[in-house]
Amino acid sequence: MSTFLCVTECAIKHEDRFLMITRPEGTHAGGILSFPGGKVDYSDGENAADILVNAVKREVFEELGLQLIDPLRYVTSSFFVDTVTERKVLDTIFLCDIKKTKLTIIPSKREVAAFHWLTFEEINRHANCPPWLGKYLEKCL
Repeated sequence: MSTFLCVTECAIKHEDRFLMITRPEGTHAGGILSFPGGKVDYSDGENAADILVNAVKREVFEELGLQLIDPLRYVTSSFFVDTVTERKVLDTIFLCDIKKTKLTIIPSKREVAAFHWLTFEEINRHANCPPWLGKYLEKCL
């Protein structure tokens, strides 16, 4: 039987810009633009909670120090095969349109090499934008 590793990502939008991260070289997706996010943990589902929403909020906090209080909206899901580990990964994308969340960002040095506030056009023109990112962003507009 084949199973998936579950991950969540969050497109964080404020006005006309998206909060993007660059992961450190030598890590999964190192050097490319991406949304903050990561693996779903067993603890994310404690107390019959919404496991995917809890996972993406936890990951955003761990990576950027942001405590998201604005609502999250499901955008899409897809799967890919990790080229390093050959694991099948189920990736769920959420959107958080910032209205109330305090935008003080404290990036994790271990997980975030840099963060950027970029427009849709700037992301798509960026040298380190992977092809799937533009497709996800189109669904967030």
